[in-house]
Amino acid sequence: MPGPSPAPLVFAASTVMDSPEHVRRYVEGNLAGGVDHLVVFLDKPNGPRQDEVEAYLDGHPAVTCVRAGSGWWAGARPKELNERQCTNANLAKDVLAGLGLADAFVFHVDGDEVLRLDPAVMTALPAGTTGLRAATREALSRRTWDGEPSLFKRELDEPDLNLLHGLGLVAEPTNQSYFRGHLMGKSGVRVGERAWLTLHKVVDDGGSPWPLHEADGLELFHYESYSAEEFVRKWTAMVASGPKASYRPDRQPAARTLRALINRGLEPAALDRQLVRFYEKYVEEEVDALHDLGVLVETDPLVPVAERPAAGVPTADLAVALEERRSATKQEYFKGTSPGARTEAPTRGLGRLVKRG
Repeated sequence: MPGPSPAPLVFAASTVMDSPEHVRRYVEGNLAGGVDHLVVFLDKPNGPRQDEVEAYLDGHPAVTCVRAGSGWWAGARPKELNERQCTNANLAKDVLAGLGLADAFVFHVDGDEVLRLDPAVMTALPAGTTGLRAATREALSRRTWDGEPSLFKRELDEPDLNLLHGLGLVAEPTNQSYFRGHLMGKSGVRVGERAWLTLHKVVDDGGSPWPLHEADGLELFHYESYSAEEFVRKWTAMVASGPKASYRPDRQPAARTLRALINRGLEPAALDRQLVRFYEKYVEEEVDALHDLGVLVETDPLVPVAERPAAGVPTADLAVALEERRSATKQEYFKGTSPGARTEAPTRGLGRLVKRG
């Protein structure tokens, strides 16, 4: 009898502007979790410490690095990060299709996210599966960690949520209240399908949701404001980046408060104290209590899921093909909405603070 089909190749496309330490965790974690190759677009190649990031990415055999600053965009560079992210991810998908990798999956992930795809699940996908959804596992937020976070939240059912609410551990008995970041997870699609990657979902040419296969073992670990230091870093960077992100209605007051605080012109030490005060009051979680209740996922997402053979990725051809798109217009690869405007892509081309997807 023939053995099981080999697992399909998995690519992840990301647009990043982050520290070398965070980028290293992102690369090592995704490769450990079952991604075969990463396409990383450097959103601001001339930014602080991005030369270190660039050197690390260029030296990694399982990464293709694209300098995607202002020179990457023919015409106007999209103001919204969301639009740049989705455009780059879909362009990468199109390039992979041109290299004959139609059966591979490509995911759009952020620099603070790590996919973890169970090899047994990936080798036993139902016939005809063209889309996948990885469910969110959110890092618990504590003042400091000894090393990387190892405790993560998963979506809970109604009895667990009611218990947490009764114990005063969540403001409301909902997963929206329990999670600080997104609940939508991240999605992947076969490279050869006529479909589009958005921040969290896959859609067809008309914008309708693409069918996604879900299974235990398809997970996305989200390192969202997992410590006081990370919370301060994230918010000061977000405000400094310019255009506002879009948040669901119940989180908008907190976002407005943090923007007003950061834009107040305080001395750095005073600003840091007030941001930490906000963190302690509204973000930090009762780790011991949640651990006692048995509602957490305890794992190290940086440990490989399994030994994997070397992936057959045409890395040199991929780098060349991406660079050939540098002077091309890229607006056609965006399919979705950004906080400031809506852009419709032509139907051609591709075979507690919560961001909206």
